[in-house]
Amino acid sequence: MANPGGTAVVDYNSDLVRKRWIQEGLIKFKDKSFWQPYIGRSFNSVIYQQTNPNAKEGHTVVFDFDGEIVAGPVRGKEQALGKGETKRKFSDKITVDRFRFVVDNGDAFDGVNIGDLSITQHQDSRTKLARKWTRFKDQGYFDIAQQSATHLIDAGSSFSLNDLLDVENIIKTGNGYTVGGKRLPLRPFETADGRPLWFILIDSSIKTKFLKDSGAQNLLAQADLRGNENRLIKGVLGKIGNFVIAEADNFFGTQIGSILDDENYFDYSAIGELLTPGLRQYKKEADGTIIWSGQKGFEESTGTLYSRAVILGAGAMQHAFGKMPDYKVQPSPDFGIKSESLLEVWTGLKATVLKAENDDYAVNIGGISYGIVAVDVEI
Repeated sequence: MANPGGTAVVDYNSDLVRKRWIQEGLIKFKDKSFWQPYIGRSFNSVIYQQTNPNAKEGHTVVFDFDGEIVAGPVRGKEQALGKGETKRKFSDKITVDRFRFVVDNGDAFDGVNIGDLSITQHQDSRTKLARKWTRFKDQGYFDIAQQSATHLIDAGSSFSLNDLLDVENIIKTGNGYTVGGKRLPLRPFETADGRPLWFILIDSSIKTKFLKDSGAQNLLAQADLRGNENRLIKGVLGKIGNFVIAEADNFFGTQIGSILDDENYFDYSAIGELLTPGLRQYKKEADGTIIWSGQKGFEESTGTLYSRAVILGAGAMQHAFGKMPDYKVQPSPDFGIKSESLLEVWTGLKATVLKAENDDYAVNIGGISYGIVAVDVEI
């Protein structure tokens, strides 16, 4: 029977219907995310995402990885039995936490029965909360990429085509890192046709230095800016060697706590305000103290200003989700004249740092940022 009032109603007491309604709202804004092309359901993706609907606050989502067998063969008639190489196994896990994003609905809902979620009344709240979650989620990826890297390349005060070629050589050989020592070459992301690529994200300041270089100008003039592998990636400048270079926005917002928590997870609740998600810059004081943009004291600091680019390969980050996101509404105690709505998300985000379940390799892949390398440029 048609609703004579013409208003679609979501039954607030129906957990399934309500969660599906908010899920649809979140999906609407997936394409608005800078990071959407990087996310996948396998270790070959830059961001390896998994969902365990049974995982709620304090529960863990486990990521398993198989290693390659690498030992040399047995020669001739030498006994082979008993010399089989152990199949290496690596794992990582994420503990899911609960985060709630709240909006004051004000008096706009006067006359609405708070016990029934009227879509026409709550559509605005759902839209704003979904957009807010998309921004916070994106900032989490930027911050994990910039601040979880165990291996760093100091490019000095320039970032020319020659500098980029030097960086590519370090990535491929595993030698030459300013911080972190030798590591295995960064495992590339593979396109649909099997081409190996790394993504390098730069901010406006690094982009300006790069595009002022005559070598870069000449090369990018002939580059395929929107090839098939670049089509969905926002801010692409071009493809050079095995790098797809993309410009990201700069962070605009405030920080009220540590960007990463004690276990190196991204702490969504430590952000004060987030206007634009993006890459942060930092200032280094004379005593070595680092203050990131958004943190207290950054604007007043007279320290040296740096931008940090990030190079991302396969399996760089892990993002786990637990229970399905939920939308809830709470009337005020003053006879429900006002209400507040919230989006509830069970999630955890961190860089991939593998733990060797048996043996690691001669050059360890466990205990390091598996798919992230940072490049610092003095501005």
